[in-house]
Amino acid sequence: MDAYEYSELLKTLTLKIENIKNIVKPNDIKARLEEINQLQQEPSFWEDAKIASKISQEKTKKERVLAKYQDAYSSVMDASEFFDMAKSENDEDTLEMLYEEATTLNKSINDLEVQMMLSGEHDSNNVIISIHPGAGGTESQDWANMLYRMYLRWAERKGFKVEVLDYQVGDEAGIKDVSFIIKGENAYGYLKVENGIHR
Repeated sequence: MDAYEYSELLKTLTLKIENIKNIVKPNDIKARLEEINQLQQEPSFWEDAKIASKISQEKTKKERVLAKYQDAYSSVMDASEFFDMAKSENDEDTLEMLYEEATTLNKSINDLEVQMMLSGEHDSNNVIISIHPGAGGTESQDWANMLYRMYLRWAERKGFKVEVLDYQVGDEAGIKDVSFIIKGENAYGYLKVENGIHR
């Protein structure tokens, strides 16, 4: 990577941070957190445990989103400042360090962008997946097993937990049926479009 490529990357990441800001709306989150803090100070707040729990969960989620946004924003702004200083001072060591960290910075901003897009009502929930091979005998059962292993590997890479609910081994190879839960933040959001028939 050279200075031009890095400056282009910073422009792209700055745009992405701006897009994330428009999705997250940090000022709205701060205002809502202030509201929640005031609510929690009132003695009557804790009288209805169900509502108190729901609002406390909302607070935790909003704090997490705000922290992720602020970390990402700081990372991009710091990288931009270091880059400008290193360029003006011809500091090759700092430039080299920034180039080496560019991939990690880019990945973290891209990951955050995806997470922020998963802000639907149910996106943060766990997900139940069922795989049922249709007509096709051993071949379709083998295909179902490959699909199942693919989901397991994906969940592992994301750091999600998997709990098998039902697993029936195929006659010769593969599986006859499997149902499992993938547990993790935004598991449902990532997988909600995973449905249909594979042929």
